[in-house]
Amino acid sequence: MDALKNRARAFAEGILIMVCPVLLAIAFGQVNLKTEGNRFVRGSISPLAAVTLEAGIFPFLCLCGSKNLVDLYPKLSRCLFGASKLLIHLCALLQMALACGVLLLISMKNLLYLLFLIPFVALTLWRCYWSVKNGPMIDETRYQGCEDALERSLDFSAAVTAILFLGLEGLALEGHSSSAEGLDRLLVVSLGVSFITCVVGVFIMLLGAVPPLIADNGESTNMCRAVEILNVVLAIAIAMTVFLIASAALKELAWLVFIPPLVSFMVWLFLILDGDGGNGRGQVKPASMELTKVTFTGFLAVSVPTFSNSSLNNYSHAFIALTAAAVITGLGWRLLTHTAAPSRAMEKAASVASFCAHLCVAAAVIPFATMAVNALK
Repeated sequence: MDALKNRARAFAEGILIMVCPVLLAIAFGQVNLKTEGNRFVRGSISPLAAVTLEAGIFPFLCLCGSKNLVDLYPKLSRCLFGASKLLIHLCALLQMALACGVLLLISMKNLLYLLFLIPFVALTLWRCYWSVKNGPMIDETRYQGCEDALERSLDFSAAVTAILFLGLEGLALEGHSSSAEGLDRLLVVSLGVSFITCVVGVFIMLLGAVPPLIADNGESTNMCRAVEILNVVLAIAIAMTVFLIASAALKELAWLVFIPPLVSFMVWLFLILDGDGGNGRGQVKPASMELTKVTFTGFLAVSVPTFSNSSLNNYSHAFIALTAAAVITGLGWRLLTHTAAPSRAMEKAASVASFCAHLCVAAAVIPFATMAVNALK
């Protein structure tokens, strides 16, 4: 139960980061929900965001109550344990619906994206039905060997899905302020990729918080490997989104953002071909995602307005290129340290990725400071 409680807390933190900006944007008038968009969608965004936030927090509270009541009221404890799983699945469904609602604020033509939600909704409901049947004892025995891997996976998927949802909200605000007919092609593509990746990211978060059913303990390793592969797919999708957004300002020069991760990859490949990529130092702590989160926020703040402003100066272009490269390299750095015991080649490549990510952030400070000085003149 303690392991599930820790994962429920990480799940709630990810949902909090994703939902709060929606409520803040509406509360501070960043989105005009009185005159634009479909009336039903406009009226449902705020309640849906609030309910999603509550559904993300209550599973952790239910698990705390279940643990404290396990000796006094066993039946009530089991009910609260089952309710926590039910609420986690409900929160995932609401978060998917909220992502779709953000798209519908721009245009009801985006209603076609609902077709993409159908298989994920069906899978979530199916998993909810079966996972609620498992009691605390079954979960502890079935997933005991992969709890650390599940926590690492949930931490990564929650972090990257949260920052991508911020990107979806930023792109939606830009599209909401533009005419529905005159949306930039890159904005349309970026919105679609961001939405699809957000839905997949929420589902991967769900897999980490409440793992799939397994027949016995021997299947836990395969299950964890499958979840880790999904994390790699998620990281690639986010890198594609960053590239699309950067392309709005940099055009063909946007390909330069892949130079730092390519350098890290070449180091890994060289050590593998040289036969020097054997066992590493053992247990390695996964890289923090905080640098990537902050950098992505700055990247969005400068790059998203390029869809409606083509007169940005060279300092803005440099900042966009450097922060985009830092975000993509930061994702690679985390993936290389995501494994509990990476090889020596992965360790060296992670060190190069870490250096490149920090170097890009440090270099981005120069154009950022220049933009700030010019804004004060």
